[in-house]
Amino acid sequence: MKIRVITIALLLSLIAILGGCNKSQSVVNNKEYTSSPVKTTANVSTNENNSVTQTNSSTILTMTELLNKLQGDWYNLNDEKSIKENGVQRSIMIEKKGNDYTLIETFPDTALSYKVSSIQYLGNNNSYSIITHNGDDKKNIDFTFNISDDFKSINITSDYDKNVKYVKATDETKQYVQMLQLLGTYKDGQDKEYVFKAGGIAAWPNKTFKFSVSFIEKLFPNSSPSKAVYNYIIVNDNNGKETMRYLYEIIGNKLTIYKTTLDKENNYIKGALVVTLTKSNGTTDLIQKAIDIVGKKYNAVVDYKVESGQMFYKSDIGEISFDCSGPDNTNKYKVSIFKESNSSSDIFKEFNVDVISGSVEEIK
Repeated sequence: MKIRVITIALLLSLIAILGGCNKSQSVVNNKEYTSSPVKTTANVSTNENNSVTQTNSSTILTMTELLNKLQGDWYNLNDEKSIKENGVQRSIMIEKKGNDYTLIETFPDTALSYKVSSIQYLGNNNSYSIITHNGDDKKNIDFTFNISDDFKSINITSDYDKNVKYVKATDETKQYVQMLQLLGTYKDGQDKEYVFKAGGIAAWPNKTFKFSVSFIEKLFPNSSPSKAVYNYIIVNDNNGKETMRYLYEIIGNKLTIYKTTLDKENNYIKGALVVTLTKSNGTTDLIQKAIDIVGKKYNAVVDYKVESGQMFYKSDIGEISFDCSGPDNTNKYKVSIFKESNSSSDIFKEFNVDVISGSVEEIK
């Protein structure tokens, strides 16, 4: 299935997050990561055995050793506003399956996968050319990686990037993005405000409290999807001790908050609904409104959200997803409907939408 997401740019480089994050104890197939409740800003700063590279400390690495160091997700984090609205959508991932390595490049509208064929040291410290093979068009694509001495950031040049900085998607990085997405002002159905402020202060209609964020990645090795992520709002007392925990979900501009309960393995799972909120953040509201106006024509309701943030809907015409751009010079938004199948994602129809009047015009 082809993955699309609303266009996103990139954010600041990252060194310290939320005043530091502490990794708590692990449970079976689960790992929980909890932030500090105070700070929310941060500065981020095939011939395998014969393929060698050399690091700044003169350590010789084989292709396998180098790619093992590069395994995992790398985020392009330059546009804070976009990440607040959509999360990180532009990323690079290097994964290993058996003895093969794959480089996956995620864009706002798709994801491309390449098999790593070879790697070449370019003669200067921590600069490498990674040659990949695209199975669809039989074309080799060259990625130049300039890697920091601590292997925590890389500058990539390819057909799609020119010296663009990516940072290692550590637990702290993910938590920084998690907090950044949560911050803001929300309203419930009665127009009451729920505010999550930088510095870890939440102001709800009936209480104000200190909070931090936490997430658990639960692995399912023999199923698809293989991983689920559970996000939590942690209520803290003045000493930083947890007094209550909520589970929350963000889909588009909708924030849904639940109480938590423990399952038989003492994992925090979804409990009773607390409140459903809408974020008051301008552009995202109008984009979602345009999508909702078109979706109503086909009785579309949100079905699920993939890890990249893209939402998929049930509708009268089957499983669909949307893309929205604009506004144009007439203040109209262009909404595209994609019909999903196991093997493809095809445009069904496109519309121009005036979100003020609610009018919809099909693009022929």
